Amino acid sequence: MEPALPFVLREEIRSAFERICDLPFPIYASDKNGNFLFANDQAIEFFGLDPSKSPGAYNIGAYYEDAGERDYILRQLQNIPPGAWRSDLTVRLKIHEDYRKIRFNSRAFFDENNQLCGLLCIANSMSEIEWFSEFEEIIQAGFFEVNRDMVITDCNRTFAGMLKYESSAQLKGKPLGDFLWEPEKVAGLLDEIRRHPHLEDLQFKLRRKDGAMVIVKMNCIGIHDETEDLTYIKGTVSDVTFEIIQNDLPVGLFLVSTNAKGEEIISRASTVFAQIHGYDSVSDILTKPISSFHSNPAGYEAFKAELDKAALNNQPLLDYYMEIQDKQGKTRNVVVNVRYAADENRDLRVGAVYDVTDHVRGHMRTLEADFSSVLHTYIATINGLRDTLGMLIKAHGQDLLKDATHIDRIRAGAEINRHKKRLEEYLNDLNKMVEDRNVTDAQPGRVQKFWRALSISDMPAEKEKDNAAWSRRNLIEMRKSIEMLKNLNLPRELLRNMRSEVDELLRLTSMISLSISVDELNERIPDFYYFRDYLRRGETVQQEVKTHSLIPILSDAVRYLEEFAAVNRVTINQHFNPKEHIPVNCHKTSLNRAFHNLLHNAIKYSWSKGQDRQPWVDVHVENRKNEVEITISNWGVPIRREELEKGQIFQFGKRGRESEDRGRSGTGIGLYDSLDIVTKLGGALRVSSEPTFGNLPDNYTNPFITKAVITLPTAKEK
Repeated sequence: MEPALPFVLREEIRSAFERICDLPFPIYASDKNGNFLFANDQAIEFFGLDPSKSPGAYNIGAYYEDAGERDYILRQLQNIPPGAWRSDLTVRLKIHEDYRKIRFNSRAFFDENNQLCGLLCIANSMSEIEWFSEFEEIIQAGFFEVNRDMVITDCNRTFAGMLKYESSAQLKGKPLGDFLWEPEKVAGLLDEIRRHPHLEDLQFKLRRKDGAMVIVKMNCIGIHDETEDLTYIKGTVSDVTFEIIQNDLPVGLFLVSTNAKGEEIISRASTVFAQIHGYDSVSDILTKPISSFHSNPAGYEAFKAELDKAALNNQPLLDYYMEIQDKQGKTRNVVVNVRYAADENRDLRVGAVYDVTDHVRGHMRTLEADFSSVLHTYIATINGLRDTLGMLIKAHGQDLLKDATHIDRIRAGAEINRHKKRLEEYLNDLNKMVEDRNVTDAQPGRVQKFWRALSISDMPAEKEKDNAAWSRRNLIEMRKSIEMLKNLNLPRELLRNMRSEVDELLRLTSMISLSISVDELNERIPDFYYFRDYLRRGETVQQEVKTHSLIPILSDAVRYLEEFAAVNRVTINQHFNPKEHIPVNCHKTSLNRAFHNLLHNAIKYSWSKGQDRQPWVDVHVENRKNEVEITISNWGVPIRREELEKGQIFQFGKRGRESEDRGRSGTGIGLYDSLDIVTKLGGALRVSSEPTFGNLPDNYTNPFITKAVITLPTAKEK
């Protein structure tokens, strides 16, 4: 327990109290613990003390709402000189359920160790205006007063500071109109306040001393005399220039903070920021997790990693491009400039984001149109090249043709083996003659060298084109060496026969290479057409959706790909009635492109390893109540389970891991485009891939049954 107040110090406080206790104010003395020592009648009434009890039965601390507030006052009084008074301490006290705002005039008393041990206080009640008046010069509101002539009679320092004046005295006596950007509005303000004595949220543009503009929001009242004539106008102005700029800028400003759950949420935002993210008002987007607007967690983590990297160098992250998803799930292209606020834990970041979606799309449309034109010309060139190759095959491989455009490569291979045997016989004769005639020239050895390379060049069947190219290179070198043999004393007929066999082998291998090239062009040309049509898709978007019969659209896609299927030795089985009428609402060109893509994929990725089973594609159509289901299935290259479960096969530019089988070409946009087309028609597209013949589901070395199922709503015809 702390020792009682020393007698000498208590008497010193009593003496000081008695000298002023007759003043007409509540006056009391207390020790440092707050126990009342003395109180005059006004203090007893003010604090509601019982006159029959000793003041020591009461403690000033019981009247404080917050005990910490009294501790603050004691710390302030500890620092004043002995005998001095302090008059700027204000506090809110609760006296018998009545809250009062008090200003204390206090004198502190200290012990021999210079520690505060007693107080003498004069308590004065304060009005609301008095209570807040001390903040007038610190708050960001400007106070002003003008007379009936709209001349400034008074203002505070904040008002003067808004207009870039050093003191309020420089404004007094000047017409308010001198500071309005539009002086003519003074008369309107005067008329308005005569009609409505209280005006709120008026927006005015003021002209600063340096000529710049400041936009303010004004609240004012009119003061009238006893004759009801307007005498003064008093008001406040607050600078809203930044808020105006913030809301009018075509940039979304934001502040992201971390809440108690560790979520990064939107704490402040401009209207533009809310609109970019699909919200009509700022209040609707506040507290939303910022990560929820990113299309995938990996993208958000990549953004955070770049932001953290910039922060390590004490730099902002500038011009970071990303894709977001708005409230409706639509993809938006945005550029972000952001940095962490001064916070060690990086719990706060501020930045600006601007929407470049239309800008990007405009450039994309221009690029797509340009590339579409180039691709159209390129397709014509490729078609011409294919026709030229076909004519070369007809001209030089007539004996090998199995139809109008393709040679029989099996027969060509047999012919190659026959001519190789004959060439081998001639080479044996050459070796014998070289030995008999003791020829020392190096050319016969070079001929044998290229023959050995040619003899061991057999490659797997899937390397047929590489095998033919390898053979041609060796045959060309062999032919050069045979020509050099003419300078030796060797039989001319033997050399002619060798040259004849080499030329025939060159013809046969060239025909095989040309045939393979034609097949590759036939395989890739549909990709070129598809990609061109995809780039032109914008031309069909604006077309009106009409009712079309589904079967002709599907049949047209099948017919177009029949030759492609034949080249790949794939059978297309059509399980639908070509005369059935199934009406659907669609863009005919777009729906044809979706069917084309799915059929093309089914043919291209049909199984071609080995000849034990002929690859096939089945096309089923089932007309149900209010909808039609089109199933395109094939026996072929599998799609991995994780690629299906994560929807990766529908991502733009994404090709499955197994799609590289045998170097099959592709753009990676077909399924993405097909899903987009079908979805916009109110339908659905789902893909499955299941193992066959009892194979394990994760064994992707064997063929799977892959199905693409389109469901479309049928149309009601009038």
